[in-house]
Amino acid sequence: MITPAPAIQLSRGRSDVGRPIMRLLLRPELPALIFFCVLVAVFTPIAPGFLTAQNLQQVIVQVAIIGIIAAGVNQVILAGEIDVSVGSGLALCAWASGSVALSRGGILLPLLVSLGVGAGIGVINGLLTVKARIPSIIVTLGMLYAIRGVENVLNAVGLSGIPMSSRGMGLGSILGVNVEVIVFVLVFAVVAVIMRHTAWGRETPAVGGNRRAARHDGVNINGIRFGTFILSGLCVGVAAMVYVGQVAAVQSGAETGLELQVIAAVVIGGTSISGGRGSTLAAVAGAIVIGTMLDGMSLLGIVERWQDVFTGGVILFAVGSDVVRRRLVGRLVGS
Repeated sequence: MITPAPAIQLSRGRSDVGRPIMRLLLRPELPALIFFCVLVAVFTPIAPGFLTAQNLQQVIVQVAIIGIIAAGVNQVILAGEIDVSVGSGLALCAWASGSVALSRGGILLPLLVSLGVGAGIGVINGLLTVKARIPSIIVTLGMLYAIRGVENVLNAVGLSGIPMSSRGMGLGSILGVNVEVIVFVLVFAVVAVIMRHTAWGRETPAVGGNRRAARHDGVNINGIRFGTFILSGLCVGVAAMVYVGQVAAVQSGAETGLELQVIAAVVIGGTSISGGRGSTLAAVAGAIVIGTMLDGMSLLGIVERWQDVFTGGVILFAVGSDVVRRRLVGRLVGS
């Protein structure tokens, strides 16, 4: 079994003091952590009510959907692929689960339907990418428009009045913690366990990092790539139930552009867009950074179009800082 490429090792002559510093520099989440601290330092004195427990929890509530989907898309990117169909997928899953909720009520059946639709989208993406050998960016971009068209036809007038019995994953709190936050944490925990304690999970970064070497070592490359698309679809299905619970309605064309925010969260969190490098924490770290930034700007009254400008700037910062950090580490090791 192949494992991800090990981190750069210090030379034998390095002191023990330098090793923790080097390990810290190699952590993919480091740029996101630094930028989060900068955001907190900037917004705390100028944005009223920013640094309060209620507002900080609200930040996580606002990005729960992005974070849940990012947990799955992160693994797709680690495997060297991409999935830009998740925004349209969420709209279709939300329509399907919302329709069942309106006719049958309850939460279990709508959840199963949402998961089934999401997994089905993942299967199609995986088959076209792995079996038909079409680049995943082309496959998922085509699926983005195809799914959006289907959803617009099926949900032309929108859904409303989702019953309370079907809104449990996006409404209310348990012991003072919003349910969306709990769902977010549970999804992250499940994905983290899979990636850490299964051969499939441990080999995913190896596939994205060096596909030829992984194939030489007998790794089931196609199976891993296919599985990441299914995982992404399942995360979309869970996120759709949170969405339905939050808004109690599904409008035609819901969550347009969500896929860009999800990919931004993954990249800002420290996963390389080219695959092979990153961590499961990237989805959480990136989503929280985006949520913190948007929340602070909203408190300051910055309009949405300028928020998009800042989000794009943060993505460039995240990618650039990763390149600079790795060059710095290379120089320190080589010196």
